[in-house]
Amino acid sequence: MNASHTSQKDYRVSLEAFEGPLDLLLFLVRRAEVDLQDIPIAELTDQYLEVLRHTQRDDVDIEQAGEFLVMAATLIEIKSRSIAPPEAASSEDGGEDASGDPRDELIRQLLAYQRIRAAGDAMNSQRHEFGSRIGLRIGCERGTLPVLPEGHELDDVHAMDLADAYERIAAAIDFARLGDHVVELDDTPIALYEQDLLDRLVRRGGRALTLQDAFAGQQPVQRVGMFLAVLELVRRFEVRFEQDDRGPIRLVLREEDTEEG
Repeated sequence: MNASHTSQKDYRVSLEAFEGPLDLLLFLVRRAEVDLQDIPIAELTDQYLEVLRHTQRDDVDIEQAGEFLVMAATLIEIKSRSIAPPEAASSEDGGEDASGDPRDELIRQLLAYQRIRAAGDAMNSQRHEFGSRIGLRIGCERGTLPVLPEGHELDDVHAMDLADAYERIAAAIDFARLGDHVVELDDTPIALYEQDLLDRLVRRGGRALTLQDAFAGQQPVQRVGMFLAVLELVRRFEVRFEQDDRGPIRLVLREEDTEEG
């Protein structure tokens, strides 16, 4: 994978086509047909920078561009550490052992992102498959196969589009056969769920609480409230979450909060 032998047309891709810098890196690795565990960091860095150089600046969001530039700086640092002599790298690290592969952290992030991307693709495929099955089942029951509309971007959907979609669905479903359906309402404030979770973490004396244990013994509607409380506490940096590879998600009270408690 030599950047100098690649035509500039290969680099004319839109950053908007990628979810973030890791998505772009994964695309470059796959295009080069190399293993993630053995990525050629020098060539990968050159191609990543070429993509940024040939991107139309007027079409890039400033916040999005910042994320890509931070990754560019990281790649340049890893590249310089990879090609520097061992003694030079050791002196830059203050005399510490520089025998570790500088690519390790980047490879770990790419492997984690690849798993998340694969899971997202699988869920998206299941969503389309489920939607197709529902459409076919409704069509068979009604004697006609409904024409499912093409997908829309959320920003382009108007309220009348939603009303039209509801009318089409309602016309294809026999509500009399569905029976009664009761929607359970939980009016418990999210703040109470937050306080309950904080109290449980304080009583554990710094020990982690798995997400499964946090939901144990609760009704589905209560789990929704607890999940929203977890997101809010993580956003406010009162609780952090940990996960080893594909293991369970663990919730931990931050040390400063433990000392105050």
